[in-house]
Amino acid sequence: MKKIIALFAFGSLFLAGCPKHEIIPAPTPRVDLESSFIGLINGTQVELTQNVGGYYLDVSKSKYILPSPTPSRATYFADMKSPEDLLSIRIGLGAALFDGGSSGGDPSLSVFNTFFTSTTTPTYSDNGTNGFDVTYRDGNGGVWKSDETSTPQDAIFTGIVQESDGSGDYSKFTCTFNCIVYRDILDVSTPDPNDSITLSLPIQNAVFKGWFQR
Repeated sequence: MKKIIALFAFGSLFLAGCPKHEIIPAPTPRVDLESSFIGLINGTQVELTQNVGGYYLDVSKSKYILPSPTPSRATYFADMKSPEDLLSIRIGLGAALFDGGSSGGDPSLSVFNTFFTSTTTPTYSDNGTNGFDVTYRDGNGGVWKSDETSTPQDAIFTGIVQESDGSGDYSKFTCTFNCIVYRDILDVSTPDPNDSITLSLPIQNAVFKGWFQR
């Protein structure tokens, strides 16, 4: 009996002395998201880079929901901006058609992915309603927008990759474009209507790298 008690006591001491192993969960996969813009705006090179000067990519979307079976529409925007500077540039692309009555208010991942992989050379459309749109805000806060009737202008999307993580679904891209942007008339103020004021600016050899989010 003494031997049994001794062995039990030894076993208890051995178990008490064993360290507990902490179970560390595997890291959650995260999509690598990078954004930048470079291009000539009115002949001056403008370069905006993520995490430099406070610049980051602000992504958003606008939706026009209609009852089934009429297709609903979604337009996606990517805005390179900074809280430290008024200058920004935003591009938009629309519209992804989807059943707003059965999809929970958003295009399915399949519709989202197919829309971007099949819309690589979009035509220009005001506000991105049915194509590509550019909005430029200069260092003074003046707003300039592309015009769907202006020529020549172009936009090409390449390197389109769809990736997802716990934060959402993304369509990563590189967009090159050339266009003329026009001063928003509501934004123009001058004390004398006869004063000369610039109403358009060329954007040339622009390269916008970023993503849209579903």
